[in-house]
Amino acid sequence: MRIEQATAADIPAIAAIFTECFKESVLHHCGGRLPNPQAMIDVFSLVYDAEPAAAFVAREGDAIVGYCFAPARLSGLWRRAVLSGALFRWAWRWVTGRYGFGLHPLKVIVLNKLAFLRSAVAPAKAADARILSIAVTKACRGRGVASALMDAALTYFCSCRARRVRLEVRPDNAPAIRVYEKHGFVPGGFTYDSQGPWLIMFKEMGAGNV
Repeated sequence: MRIEQATAADIPAIAAIFTECFKESVLHHCGGRLPNPQAMIDVFSLVYDAEPAAAFVAREGDAIVGYCFAPARLSGLWRRAVLSGALFRWAWRWVTGRYGFGLHPLKVIVLNKLAFLRSAVAPAKAADARILSIAVTKACRGRGVASALMDAALTYFCSCRARRVRLEVRPDNAPAIRVYEKHGFVPGGFTYDSQGPWLIMFKEMGAGNV
């Protein structure tokens, strides 16, 4: 198993891992049915294009078994979504049925994102870098893959001179919380979406603090 920077060609595999690992959440947001793969591919393509150096994958042979998106300049993501025309493309694909979900799921997604944005701009909960998404295929869990991806992300944050890193995790996800605590993250409050609470965790980045 090796950790590498992701390429644009890896996005479909990353989107598939996200759907596998967070299936319950995807079903909740999309009205009880899985969306067409293009929906997740479009989201991860935007995140990747905004900061390619922040995307990492774990490979085993030719297969991708895990990924991590760790942007150090998250504000650029939303700016790119507007300036690149991604929001308009998403709207068109949604209206023409290419994503496979209707109006109610879109409302749930928007309201949840607004809740996260309100939390992210609160002074006590703000950060200049994020572990935006990390996942490992079920078959490869318990082998240190997530920990290795976190190591790569934190090394990247150091190179970007990030000062504070934030992530969110469900409070009942004990294995993930153990990984984050191992890497120096500490609890810093909660935020909420339509599925319940998220534990917010922070890591203060100092000299040699990886």
